[in-house]
Amino acid sequence: MHTQDANYVNYKLSTELKKIEKLKGAVALLDVEDRPKNTHTFYVDSKAKAKKFDVSKELNTHPALLDRAYNRPTLDALKNMKLHEALDEEFITKASKHSIQQYNELSKRIERVQELSVLSRKLEVKKKLTNKNDPPARLLKPATKTNAPIYVWKKERKR
Repeated sequence: MHTQDANYVNYKLSTELKKIEKLKGAVALLDVEDRPKNTHTFYVDSKAKAKKFDVSKELNTHPALLDRAYNRPTLDALKNMKLHEALDEEFITKASKHSIQQYNELSKRIERVQELSVLSRKLEVKKKLTNKNDPPARLLKPATKTNAPIYVWKKERKR
């Protein structure tokens, strides 16, 4: 029965991890720390030109939009945009509510994955403790809400 419980917890853990990956893709996490820093290299003829080089002029965009690697509109496109007609108050509130809901769901799923991983480790330790062939283990740290118990077994030489 313990193996069925452990297998079920591991199954739920893997499904939650897959759902988190889908949500991360849908939410478009732009400010994630573990995202690699992209670089765009510009080559200039001389050091004097390198000192005077302006990236916003080269890319023909507003300096505030330089951090965006995606959908970076040019100055001409910004002048021709009709933002007042395209964005109304109701659309903005719906979009912000939807993104807040998605972020909340993502945070709840991440918490659930942490709980399931702790539960999985607790079941694994419990299974190892019930094995009669192993020598008795000594408790190093008791279980907490966020960590499984830590046991130390006597080292036995394998021949």
